[in-house]
Amino acid sequence: MPLTSANDPGHWDFRTDGVYSYMTNGERRVRCAITDRALEVLEPNFGRTEKGRLDAFERHRAVIERAASAKFDTQGWEDDRITILIRAADL
Repeated sequence: MPLTSANDPGHWDFRTDGVYSYMTNGERRVRCAITDRALEVLEPNFGRTEKGRLDAFERHRAVIERAASAKFDTQGWEDDRITILIRAADL
């Protein structure tokens, strides 16, 4: 079953320099994240600030959410078993 957008705003994780948001699978919330490198594939010159990352995430949200849903469908969980992480190779 594919993930659907929860219209959750992006959140910058300063520890990983990634952006995450939540999508849903039925009633279940799924944490989905994208790496800085993957954002760079989508937008090579995005601002390397919290605002720049979040703005780039919003501009490319549809592509990021499609990639997260596809990865979810193939059980592409991270080792933490709570995160679907989009890397450059996933785009």
